[in-house]
Amino acid sequence: MTRTVMDPGERRRELLACAMRLFAEEGYDNVSVRAVARAAGVAPGLAYHYFDSKERMFAEAIGDYARRCAEGINAILDEEGPSLDERLDRAVSLASGHASFPHEAYFHAEGHGALHDRLSLAMCEAVRPHLRAALEADAASRGSSAPDADELAAIMTYGAVGLASGPGMPDGAAAAAARRYLCALLAEFRSAGAAD
Repeated sequence: MTRTVMDPGERRRELLACAMRLFAEEGYDNVSVRAVARAAGVAPGLAYHYFDSKERMFAEAIGDYARRCAEGINAILDEEGPSLDERLDRAVSLASGHASFPHEAYFHAEGHGALHDRLSLAMCEAVRPHLRAALEADAASRGSSAPDADELAAIMTYGAVGLASGPGMPDGAAAAAARRYLCALLAEFRSAGAAD
């Protein structure tokens, strides 16, 4: 096997992407660290250098996949110019579509509820700081404070992901409900900030 020298961070990302693909295609029980190394074209020892167990590899693959899935949503939330209302609407549209989640069939398969929940939590943790920053910027643009921005970001993120990521998605009714409740929460946030 010819060895290709790679930056350690790049090699780690390559192994995580390969691991996620194999877990999605073959299932958790049928994949080993050695199998991932083989598929990535590296020695098993190198894979074990980065991941000391299959569970650690899987946990990091889920986290990496969640961050990559959240990139588009976070880019929308981080935009300057459009109103937060517009950005939230676009973020819900993106999050409730299939294009952002290349391995969604694996996570939505029957019997994978716990894996789906793990991914949903990782997605929330990836999106929450961006939403908090967007809420703080929205308050600042109105000359208000945002003392509850972190709590509201948690409520909005976990609530929207719960509504918009269930089996059978995309579900137009769930996405519409997520939009409606996000708008109501944002209106309450703004009115509380105006009262300060």
